[in-house]
Amino acid sequence: MLGELRAAVARGELVPERRGVYRTAPAPSAGPAHQLARTRDDYVATVRAVGRTFSAPIFTSYSAAVLLGLPIIGSWPREVYLLARGPNGRRRSAVVEVARTRPVALSEVDGMAITTVEFTLLQLARHAPLVAALTATDAALRVPRFGTAEPLTTIERLRREHERLKPYPRSRRADAVLDRATHLAETPLETGSRLLIEELGFATPELQHELWLPEFGTRAFLDFHWPDVGVGAEADGRIKYDGDPRRAVAAVVAEKNRENAVRRQLRGFDRWEWDEMIAKHPVEQRLLRLGVPRVRRPTMLF
Repeated sequence: MLGELRAAVARGELVPERRGVYRTAPAPSAGPAHQLARTRDDYVATVRAVGRTFSAPIFTSYSAAVLLGLPIIGSWPREVYLLARGPNGRRRSAVVEVARTRPVALSEVDGMAITTVEFTLLQLARHAPLVAALTATDAALRVPRFGTAEPLTTIERLRREHERLKPYPRSRRADAVLDRATHLAETPLETGSRLLIEELGFATPELQHELWLPEFGTRAFLDFHWPDVGVGAEADGRIKYDGDPRRAVAAVVAEKNRENAVRRQLRGFDRWEWDEMIAKHPVEQRLLRLGVPRVRRPTMLF
């Protein structure tokens, strides 16, 4: 058995996660550049390996966020984040233990103990770049437009937990996230785009602006709208189809008709995708062409 394990590792079929813990080697990724460095699946495997090798670990920060299914923009870390048993934090073997300076309520995901959503997100704000922490926080706050699903938390609960924990190191990083967080972002791409609009110095848009499209007897919701100049924009990933060419054509035609109906109600309208948001400059040029005013000096945010 041990010989077979060593042979599988030698062939590259298995990769070690931690001492005594192996997993199937991941397939090469062909995704966007921003997803290549450290994928969600990689990180989940690392977190689960720590769950099997540590005694009663309590996950927090990035590690609890990934177990909760929350997204980030950027690469997942090498380190696994645990709640320390006492008031002192430490780092060892790529495991970061976060100091327990106040009582911390716990939850559970798939049999693994985690800190509450609120504590998790505040720790993530301390450890992650602003764009990553804001993406996870927006996702936790999101209120679906249709259906009865409840958000994982609210901005009020996050602020209460923030005040309860103060003072704590890097709390200003949490302030930066809480000041920008919203329940209106429907995708990580929208969150990243909103932060990019701020970074580039453009005026703050209205989010999820509603338009009535009489041609179709339905509503459209614009991701971003600037009423002072009468223009709007959307941040959309590429439409995915099920392989049926007739459905693909119908979806393209329906989306084009919707876009044309939206354009008829605005002075200007544009849209961008993931790669353009990551590159930043294409979005900047689109906003300039739309006539969105620059109201502040550009500032690096992510």
